[in-house]
Amino acid sequence: MLRIFQDGSSLLFCLKNNRRIIINLLLIALFISLLFISPNRLVLSAFSQEVKTDDEVISHSSTQQPIYIADFYEPGCQECERVARLLEQVIFEYPQVEIRKFDISTPEGVTLAEQLGELYGVSEYDRLLVPMLYIGDNYLLREQITYESLISAIDEIKGVEFPPPWERVKEDQDSVQQRLIERFQSFGIGAVAISGLIDGINPCAFATIIFFISYLALIKRTGRELLLVGGVFTLAVFLTYFLVGAGALRVVTSLSFLPLARKIFIFVTAAIGIILGTLSLLDYLKYKRTGQTSDATLQLPPRIKELIHSTIRKNVKISSFAIMAGVTGFLVSILELACTGQIYLPTLIFISQVPELRANALLYLLFYNFMFVVPLILVFLFTYWGTSSQQWAELTKKNYGKVKMAMTILFFGLAILLIMTGFLF
Repeated sequence: MLRIFQDGSSLLFCLKNNRRIIINLLLIALFISLLFISPNRLVLSAFSQEVKTDDEVISHSSTQQPIYIADFYEPGCQECERVARLLEQVIFEYPQVEIRKFDISTPEGVTLAEQLGELYGVSEYDRLLVPMLYIGDNYLLREQITYESLISAIDEIKGVEFPPPWERVKEDQDSVQQRLIERFQSFGIGAVAISGLIDGINPCAFATIIFFISYLALIKRTGRELLLVGGVFTLAVFLTYFLVGAGALRVVTSLSFLPLARKIFIFVTAAIGIILGTLSLLDYLKYKRTGQTSDATLQLPPRIKELIHSTIRKNVKISSFAIMAGVTGFLVSILELACTGQIYLPTLIFISQVPELRANALLYLLFYNFMFVVPLILVFLFTYWGTSSQQWAELTKKNYGKVKMAMTILFFGLAILLIMTGFLF
């Protein structure tokens, strides 16, 4: 797939011969990142760090009739962060609004979400999804939650006395647990597999492993070493998501600085994609003009190239790269926690707390997370093949221009996707 820079080129050491181009590209990428991470967003991120945890009410003092909103969220869910910013704006404009947040990844959160879903007539396939808001007699789910829909729901009950949604539930917890158990027992392994595959589409993880494996190929690492590093990265993602699902990393995933760190990480990764895409495009244009590959923008002088390879081979063990890959996989997973689009994961998390069904639930959770990393495994293997295959190397030489254009589209596509992710959420 990717023989990214011919003959072991490296961006870092291209500075000597292409300093002006690289510096300008970095400044442009930084400007784009700062443009999307606007001051208002930073203020909102700072404000959100003051948001109280579950079972604590967020409000401003007001003498008006209070309006209660139940907000169901999941730590690390980018869509939930978008809704949190909307709610912060609503609180400033409607001081009588009081919001209570509930974490759907906890048994208590799942129980209440199921109770309110039953009370409000929400489909059983939707009631455990997040973000979900309950206001008065209405509920808003995911893409339905906009500034306009929030204001409309608030205006509809303004001045009317409505009890808090969390105080309206009358169903006992035993019947809720029994319903969740029955739902769990109705799950087919195929449905869980499809859910894991869908939720496993993670552009940040894809971009990271592509850059990782490509870099190792640049410095002439062998096929086995590429497999080891890619495997460690994928395993780290798998274990991290499994531990998050099992509740073992709740303290880490609830850290207040993660939303801002996630946004910075997304835009930095996007900036790398923009730089690589631009340099690949320059190489393509040079090739079309001269028909030569030797003067590529990303080409290193042979003496420097050999020095880099020699130094890395002597001083950096593959175990160091493996450790780096594992740490990177963990950090990417924490910063890019998936916001599940199905009912399966919240249900599995809840059922894993039921002693007699814990083993089955954890088995399903393991399978869900395995399917979750299958797209990542495919990207990893495809990238590995593209950076180590002799057939691909020969094909690249014969179709240099087409390969460079494909790389340009790939890098720019990843960058655009990442920027959209960071900007929208």
